[in-house]
Amino acid sequence: MEKSIQKWSIYGFLISLALSVLFVDNKVITHFDSGYTTEYVPVYDYFVSIIRYSVIGAFIGLFVGWRLGKKN
Repeated sequence: MEKSIQKWSIYGFLISLALSVLFVDNKVITHFDSGYTTEYVPVYDYFVSIIRYSVIGAFIGLFVGWRLGKKN
């Protein structure tokens, strides 16, 4: 069961890392009357948000691994 929990938490971390790199925006677009402006998020803030989602995915994977390990 312990091996299952470790395996699924790593899978959850890696999958959510890949998804967060794809879907977390690194720029903020602000619209106003005559057009729009684009501001890029600082690298540190972008990195922290990606890691935050990855840790959440690891906890979800940990829970899935616990449930699957408990079942077997």
